[in-house]
Amino acid sequence: MSGRNPPTKESALHLLRKQNHLEIIEGDVSKNNFELDMMNYLRLAETVDEVFHCAAATKFDDDISDVHTRTNVFGAELIALFCITGKLKRLHYISTAYVAGRRRETILENELEKKQLFNNNYERSKYIAERTISMFARHYQIPYTIYRPSIITGDATTGYTKNYDNIYVFGKGLSHLKNYEMRDRRKGNDRTNSGNENHFLSLKVPGDKYGTVNLIPVDYAARSIVTISRNEESLNKTFHIVNPSPPTLGELAEWMRIATGVHHVKLIPMHEFQAQQHTLQEKLLFHWTKAFQPYMFGEPSFDSTGTRNLLRGTGIECPLITQELVNRFLQYAIDTNWGNQGQTAANIHFDDRNVINSDNTLHSINQ
Repeated sequence: MSGRNPPTKESALHLLRKQNHLEIIEGDVSKNNFELDMMNYLRLAETVDEVFHCAAATKFDDDISDVHTRTNVFGAELIALFCITGKLKRLHYISTAYVAGRRRETILENELEKKQLFNNNYERSKYIAERTISMFARHYQIPYTIYRPSIITGDATTGYTKNYDNIYVFGKGLSHLKNYEMRDRRKGNDRTNSGNENHFLSLKVPGDKYGTVNLIPVDYAARSIVTISRNEESLNKTFHIVNPSPPTLGELAEWMRIATGVHHVKLIPMHEFQAQQHTLQEKLLFHWTKAFQPYMFGEPSFDSTGTRNLLRGTGIECPLITQELVNRFLQYAIDTNWGNQGQTAANIHFDDRNVINSDNTLHSINQ
C-alpha cells in the first residue's frame, strides 16, 4: 500500500474561497427553490449567467427508485425552472450515454427517443430528465447543451476519485477475496482449496469477454465538457463524452486480475454460469456485483462525431485504458479504503450461505 497522501477536493475549494473566486451555497436540487430562502434563491436567479447541472442519484439499485425520481427527474425540472427565473440562463446538463438503455446498435448524439428499454431505474430516470430538459429548453428558448458521459473512472494522472461504483465494485470484491484468502492461509485453514493451491481464486464470472465497457477518466470528462461549453457551436446540441476505443470486458477482467492479485478470472456466458456449481467465492462476487450484471454483456457503440469535431486541435483526447491506468485507479481506491478513509479496512468471513462484514451485518448469498 502506498504511503502517499491523495489530493483532496477540500484543499482546492479552500484556496478558491480564500481568493474570493468561489461561493459555496448548500442546497437540495430536489426541493423547491433548492431549499434556499427566497431572498437567496432570487439573488442567484438574477445574478447567475450559466448553470452546470451535474447533480444526480447514480446508484443502480432499483429499491431507491424514489431517490432517482426526486433527484434526477424532479431535480432536472427545478433546474430548468431556475433557468427562466429572473434572467434567462445558459444551461449545461450532464446526462449519461446510457440513456440508450438496452439498445445495441450505433447511438447517434442527436438521438434519444427510440422506444428503448432500460437496465435499471437510473437509466430510465436520466432518460426522462434529458427529455424533460430538451423539451423545456426548446419551449422557453433556453440556450442549452447536453453532455452524455459514459462510465467515469478516476483521474488518469493521480487516480483520484470520489465515486467508488462501476469497476471499483469489482475491484473491491476481488481485493476482499484475495485478502481473505491470504489471512485464511496464514491461519493454516485451506478448506476452500481442496488440494489445489490455485483453486481458491480461480473465479468464473458471467459476462461476454468480447463485449466492450466504455470507461473514461474523470479529468478527460471534465476538460471535454468545459471546452465544449465555451464553443458557440455547442448551443442546443448533445455530445457523447465517451471513449472512442473502449476496452473489452475480457481485457478489463485480465487487468483487474493482475491489479488485485487474483489467480484467474474467466468470463463465461450466463447460461453456462447458471448451469454450473459455484464456489463460495463466485457466489460472493456475484452477490456484490449483481446490480452491474447488465453491463457485463456488452453495450452499444456511441458515435461521438460532434464531440471530436469541437475538440479537434485542443489536444484533449481520451487516454487508452491500460493495465497501468487500472493499477492506478485501484491503488488509489485501496489507499483510501474504497472511500472509507480513516476507517479500518473491512474484514469478512463467511459460511456456506452468508457473508458477514466487520460491522456484523449479514448478507445472504443464496441465489
